[in-house]
Order: sequence, then structure tokens, then C-alpha cells
Amino acid sequence: MPNNTKKRYGFVIDVSRCIDCRACMVACSVENSVPYNHTRIWVHDQGVKGEWPKLQRAFVPYNCMHCENPPCVEVCVSGATYKNKDNGLVLVDQNACIGCGFCAEACPYDVRYLDEKRGVVDKCNACFQRVETGQMPACVQTCVGGSRLFGDFNDPESTVSKALKNAKTVVRLDAKRDDGKSTEPNIYYVNAPDQMLNLLTTDKFGQMEKTTPEASEYTISEEIWKKLLIPVLGLATLATFGVQAIFFTKQLVEGEKEFEE
Repeated sequence: MPNNTKKRYGFVIDVSRCIDCRACMVACSVENSVPYNHTRIWVHDQGVKGEWPKLQRAFVPYNCMHCENPPCVEVCVSGATYKNKDNGLVLVDQNACIGCGFCAEACPYDVRYLDEKRGVVDKCNACFQRVETGQMPACVQTCVGGSRLFGDFNDPESTVSKALKNAKTVVRLDAKRDDGKSTEPNIYYVNAPDQMLNLLTTDKFGQMEKTTPEASEYTISEEIWKKLLIPVLGLATLATFGVQAIFFTKQLVEGEKEFEE
């Protein structure tokens, strides 16, 4: 169970209120300088369901699930991907990211993309730069229909906690990790039409191939990579930094000697 003395940030998506205006996507791209050929968030048209005259249609927003047990953190070689200990958000330190893409492969929701120009992985960070100053994420702030909600699940008086309490239906796109644990995503979908509780997540921007979250399945070679090569690469990275530090220190000492002479 989460420690209730800390925040547990996440989203509640009221499916019944999304009108597919895409204002959230525009706001996200502008706020976070997302390349035009990628997106941190998206909206998927579930299509028309049912038989005439009882037809239903829904549009469902998606973004990083900010999981309780994120597989992306486990496979990150450089430690760039991490779970914030104070609020539970899964973030990427792009100064530390080496663009290997292991985290993108491990994510069962395919919410990450590689920014080719900068050579780093990017994804939704819940506009943490705004949240830190008491503002809502850009997608929530601009949601015309009030579909996107954000807040602290550990606060019973928060908007998201009240939305969950009053919801007619609640769906969470849980996925199984390769170690058997559930990802436990911190996005809850509420008030979805009865025939759409199996929410498809197809991304029209081509960042993902699967239509629903699946368990991370590894081949034998991938298992060897995960259990052996990742620690080796991690040690190699630390060794590289260590050598650079020694070299820099040596240059500094020699420079001081020359200055004294």
C-alpha cells in the first residue's frame, strides 16, 4: 500500500466527457515543445458500438500511466528514468538519458518516444514544471469537456479522489510485468459506456503497435540482455564517468602546479 503521508499524483479520465477536440494535445505540444511527428498524449476514437437504435461512441484520452511498479525504471541503464519519491510520478532526467530506448521497449503502454533531434527519450511528465508551481498539467487546464482530471489520490478531498468515489464505472488498464507483478497504473477511466469497458489504446501517431496493454514478454536473448548486459552497461557507464573524473582531476592538479611555478 502507498504511504499516505506522501502524495500519489495521477489522472482520472471521465470518458463520458471527452469530445475529441484535441485541445489537450495542442496544449501539451506547446507546453513541452513536443516534435510535430510525435505526441506525449493522444485521443483514440473507440468507434461506434451497439445496434441501432442503441448506439454508443466514445473518445478516450491516453498518456503515461505513471505506474506504481513501472517496468521502464527497472531497465533504465543510466538511471534517467525514475519514480519521484515524493509524489509517485514517473519522470525522465533527460540530462542523464543516453537514448538507448530500453525503457520504451519495456513499457507495455508504448507511451514513450525517442526524440531523434536531441537523442533522448520523452513522454508525459504530468507537466511537472507546472505542478511544482501549483498549476494543473496543460492538458487538464485546457480540457474543454472537463474529461481530464489530475490530483493526489492520497488526499480524499482532491478532485480525483472525489471523481473516483462518485464514478458509475471505473476501469484501470493494468498490465502484468515479466516478473508477474502488476504495473498498477495511476490513471483511472471512469463513466465509460457499458460496451466500451475494454478500452482500446491505438495511437494514430505511429508510436505504438499494440492495441491493448500487454505483459512485457522477453525472448531468451532479451532475458540475457536484461539480466546480464544491463548491469554490465551500467558498470561501464560508471567506469567511464570515473575515468573522466580522474583525468579531469589530474589536469586540474597539473594546472595548479604550472600556475605555482
